Amino acid sequence: MKRYVSNLPQLNLIPRLPKNPQNFSIISIGAGAIVTLGHLPAYELAGFSVQGIYDIDRHKALDVANKWNIPNVYDTINEACTESINKNVIFDIAVPSKQIISILKQLPINSHVLIQKPMGENLIDAQAIVNICKERHIHGSVNFQLRYAPYILALKDAINRGWLGDRLTTIEIHVNVHTAWSSWPFLATAPRLELIYHSIHYVDLIRDLLAPNEPSSLHCRTSQHAVMPHLTPVRSSYSFEYKHDPMLFVNIYTNHHHRWNKNHAQSYLLIEGTGGAAKAQIGDNLAYGENTAGKQIDYLQICSDKITNGEWIDIDLQGRNRFPHAFIGPMAAAMCRYENEDDRPSTDIEDALKTMTILEAAWESSTNNMTPISYK
Repeated sequence: MKRYVSNLPQLNLIPRLPKNPQNFSIISIGAGAIVTLGHLPAYELAGFSVQGIYDIDRHKALDVANKWNIPNVYDTINEACTESINKNVIFDIAVPSKQIISILKQLPINSHVLIQKPMGENLIDAQAIVNICKERHIHGSVNFQLRYAPYILALKDAINRGWLGDRLTTIEIHVNVHTAWSSWPFLATAPRLELIYHSIHYVDLIRDLLAPNEPSSLHCRTSQHAVMPHLTPVRSSYSFEYKHDPMLFVNIYTNHHHRWNKNHAQSYLLIEGTGGAAKAQIGDNLAYGENTAGKQIDYLQICSDKITNGEWIDIDLQGRNRFPHAFIGPMAAAMCRYENEDDRPSTDIEDALKTMTILEAAWESSTNNMTPISYK
């Protein structure tokens, strides 16, 4: 039974929204599962207008357009670009990362773009994307939507209010689930699968929670699994160090082959501070392939010495989950920049490059030898 406390201040669950969202149109480039499960449901909730859609599989684009009442299906990216002339369009790119660079080169100068993560397969790709955006004056940001999940917005609000004390001491992200990698055929050849396509979210989230402080060093271990040796690393562990606070303890653990039901599956974020702690369930990891409509699969619990008298309480998320609500935030931020060029999204490509830099260091760490143990 959940324990809500009604006399506490309401924590924020909603990202900052543009003043006039009706002034903007979205053109979706890509019609895959992330678009239908995340992007389009979120835009419908927020009242954002999707003008058109393009996908290399036209039949898929037509099916998505019919389901979501999207008025235009484009045969080519060039056709989509032509339709954008004299309109306040944001291109919403959600394609395998290897296709991002070629698409950016086809977009009009001065375009506004939201790019689904990852920003390339490695740091070289990420830097190339930044360079192309600079050359073509493209206003780009990356869809690191976990930063905008309702439970994360509430958590950051609680931290800013001092509910966890004046200093964070521990961040732990633990994921032990079964992930059906076969649902995304293009991942079969991804060279850094788990790092770039999954735990990248957690690396980016930790950066957001601890901003402006960045990790100074890390250790990463990533490996394949005996049952799926055809895939590149599918489980990882990270440990970070910070110069500003050597006592800060920050770790990530992910394992995607726990296929023995949900009895002991886990997917959570745990944060401790000098005056409290918080635990959030990252529910979508536990619900792959399930119909979660109308279900609260995420949760946030907080224990604060001062605010809750040392008792754990549940934060009312009002039925909001990461999927689809988190996807409102990145697009809203892109629209806010359209309204004011100086209003950069927190996931601007320059910031996203730092996340990719950390992932590059993690890959280098994982491919180096660990310290040998001498039993002499």
